[in-house]
Amino acid sequence: MSGMHIRWDGRRGLVLGAVLLLSAVHAEGNEPTFASLPGTTVLDNARVHVERYELAPGQATGRRAHPADQLTVFVRGGLLRAQDGGRTVSWPDGRVHWAAAGEAADGGVTNAGGSPVEMVVVTLKPLTREQAEASRAGWPPAQPLAYPNIPGEDVLENDSVIVQRFIVNPGVWEGVHAHQPNMLYVHIRGGQWAARTYKEAQHLYPAPSPDGGVGWMQTIPLSEGHESGNAGKEPIDLIWITLRH
Repeated sequence: MSGMHIRWDGRRGLVLGAVLLLSAVHAEGNEPTFASLPGTTVLDNARVHVERYELAPGQATGRRAHPADQLTVFVRGGLLRAQDGGRTVSWPDGRVHWAAAGEAADGGVTNAGGSPVEMVVVTLKPLTREQAEASRAGWPPAQPLAYPNIPGEDVLENDSVIVQRFIVNPGVWEGVHAHQPNMLYVHIRGGQWAARTYKEAQHLYPAPSPDGGVGWMQTIPLSEGHESGNAGKEPIDLIWITLRH
């Protein structure tokens, strides 16, 4: 994962919606994503507004709108039945869904399974020219995250985001790597991280990262020698999201 980050690690079961999302009212005044499903804000900064959602068995989201570009990460997946047409789709743990701003609203979905569906929904905020220049100063265009010791899965890539998934097994270190500006992560399965740099001795993070934990990553150049490792007994499964703008 990554050394020193500014992060929010919520309770087990962070929910962010891709096929679901209701936000209380965003700062910009956009209408909520879901008309009947309240969410909890877990991260908010100049670039993203992140909420978690839990949809109980038989519960419906209500009408779903697309107030802005949104990425939903399913921390705990399940069976979702569309209210428009009745189509049921299986969403596995770790699956993501992209919804572009301005897509037509629909009737939302109902949890057709026997377990809660837990999601994390990332809503992108527009970036001013000044913010773009400041955040990208000295950095080339956004690229996929590269762990020297761990292959990643390319989950989604478009003009706005690069989404990757990594499994970090117990005792494995990522290898020295950099973190570009404007990156955040979502733990599908959390665990106990350790970290080290060229100047900082190996040390454990203060507490294990929970399932569904979300965080905003600080920018780290390759020259710092930053890397993290899995100091626990179970694999850590996490999604990295890199904003292109």
